[in-house]
Amino acid sequence: MKAGEVQGKLAAWVFPFTHWNWKVAMLTAVLRGLACVAALRHMEMHARRHFGLVEAAFVLLTCGFFSALQQQSLMLGPEALAWLSCVVVVPLTSLGCDAGLHLWLDGRQTRQLGPAALIFTVVSATLHWHMIRNGALLVGDEAHTLKTDLKRIPKLVGTYFAAPVIWMWGAATAVMRRGEVFAAAE
Repeated sequence: MKAGEVQGKLAAWVFPFTHWNWKVAMLTAVLRGLACVAALRHMEMHARRHFGLVEAAFVLLTCGFFSALQQQSLMLGPEALAWLSCVVVVPLTSLGCDAGLHLWLDGRQTRQLGPAALIFTVVSATLHWHMIRNGALLVGDEAHTLKTDLKRIPKLVGTYFAAPVIWMWGAATAVMRRGEVFAAAE
């Protein structure tokens, strides 16, 4: 094995540590901590606060690492494999670690968050995929300032939610055109 190959493989293994994503960690910790406190509004305030603080601390420690893995997935070969890694494998691994920590610290009191957490994780992972594919919230050589990223986020959120509508419109239009072709042929 040549020195360049060894260095390349080492760089791939240390990428999550050298590209720990502080931007995503900070934003996610605040949002998830507040979301957990709101979702557990039926519980006592000290329990909600504890859960929210545990969530925010865990996210601050781990989210930058997992986000770096998601950014690294952009370099994977087929786009479908990159998407699967970024939107399914990495987020569900993170969620599993998060759930294990809460089960250990908070017991079964928090099991009702399961489906909501899973849905939120998948939606936020697809949004994160959309943002990093469009150059926002990256660290390292491709990074912009946090201020620049924050300015771009509203437009990217808009294009994220508009994309399915545009796709459905295109599909419906194509079906209608085929129907016109068939009608003209008769």
